[in-house]
Amino acid sequence: MANDYVVIIPDLPGTVEKRVSVRTEHLANVKSLESRGIMTMGGAYLDDPIASDKNPPTFKGSVMTFKAESKEELIAILKEDVYTTAGVWDWDNAQVYDFACAVRVPK
Repeated sequence: MANDYVVIIPDLPGTVEKRVSVRTEHLANVKSLESRGIMTMGGAYLDDPIASDKNPPTFKGSVMTFKAESKEELIAILKEDVYTTAGVWDWDNAQVYDFACAVRVPK
């Protein structure tokens, strides 16, 4: 049975341009994880709301929820993501928690 997890991974300092340059590849991976029922929610957290005059937004990291058999399996999946391999995510400060979801809004 799959377990729920919430993941918070900050970006390494100075990696906004790198994040933006590999974002298309990252989103392709996200789509694959979502279609397989592994990723249930995800997005970037920011310093400030996205404003039309800011380019790029002030990305700080990622917050995501997943269904996986184990925390180790989930971490292995995330370590293959381009945000990891390109050096965007700060794994020394990543947080991966078991998550007891109380509310889930269907699509």
